[in-house]
Amino acid sequence: MSILRYVMVACLTLMVFSKAAHAAGYVDNLDVRPDIGYGYAASKDGKRGMGYHAGVRILSAVRSISNPTPDKRWGLEISSVSPFESKGALKHEKYTAVGIVLEQVLPARIVATIGTIGYRGVDQNKSNPFGVIYGFAWEPQITEKMRFSAGLRAETIYDTSTISRYSLTAGLTFTVF
Repeated sequence: MSILRYVMVACLTLMVFSKAAHAAGYVDNLDVRPDIGYGYAASKDGKRGMGYHAGVRILSAVRSISNPTPDKRWGLEISSVSPFESKGALKHEKYTAVGIVLEQVLPARIVATIGTIGYRGVDQNKSNPFGVIYGFAWEPQITEKMRFSAGLRAETIYDTSTISRYSLTAGLTFTVF
C-alpha cells in the first residue's frame, strides 16, 4: 500500500471521528489549513542552504473542562519537505512528511505547535527518518470560517546526519464545521 493510501485513510478516519465527536459534543470543529514556508536548513555534516515545505494540516479543536472556548487542537500534518532545494551544489533531499501535531491557542491569537513527524524519502532519497516539529504562529480571524496564519516553524529531522530547519510559514485555516 502506498503512502498516499495511508494518508487518505488517516484523513478520512480523522474526519469521520471528528464529525462523530462533534455530534456528541466532544469536539468543537474541524479545521483544514494549507500552508507553505521557506527557510534555512543546516545539517551536522556541513550542508547548509535554503529550502521549502508545502502541505496541509487537518485539525480538530477540543474544549478543556475549565475553559469552554476551544483552545486546544490536535490533528494530522501532511507535507512535502525539501530542506536544501535552492542550493544547486547540495544533494536534493526530499521527503513526504506525515505526523501528529498538537496546538495550543494562547492569548492574542498566538498558536504554539509541537508534533512528531515521520519522513519518507522521495526521488533519490531512500531514507525514512523521524523528526520533531515545533513553532509559533499568529492567527487573526478574517471571516467567521477563515483565519490567516503566519509564523515560525522549526523542524529537526533525525536522518543519517541530523537536519535542522527554520522557516517562515503562511497559510489559511478554513473551518469545515
